[in-house]
Amino acid sequence: MELIETELTEFTRRSRSVQVAHTATALDRGLEYGERVLILADGEYRTAVVADIDFTTDDTLYRLVLGIPVAAEVAERSLLGEIDVRSTSGKVSLHDVADLLARTGAAHRIPMQRQVARRLLDR
Repeated sequence: MELIETELTEFTRRSRSVQVAHTATALDRGLEYGERVLILADGEYRTAVVADIDFTTDDTLYRLVLGIPVAAEVAERSLLGEIDVRSTSGKVSLHDVADLLARTGAAHRIPMQRQVARRLLDR
């Protein structure tokens, strides 16, 4: 999972959408439509999904639909690829739910963004 460090304004947080230029990130590669990423802004991690990609003559612009805030320990495990979605005890823990929400980013979106996210997640 890729990490994008950026600033989120109050408007961006309310609208749950942000546009990020590829050149403003530290990414080694381009993002794909529907790809899930983590956003780090003001010390807070959030899930996001690439909802649109646009190209200019000198840059690539990504429209990210923001998901929920994610605990730092969950985000860091996700970035390291250490999240295991298989339950070993047969019981679902709070961490299992947090991991699932971090992966899907499907919670707490306004209706239009929820529809877009469902289409992306159903692929």
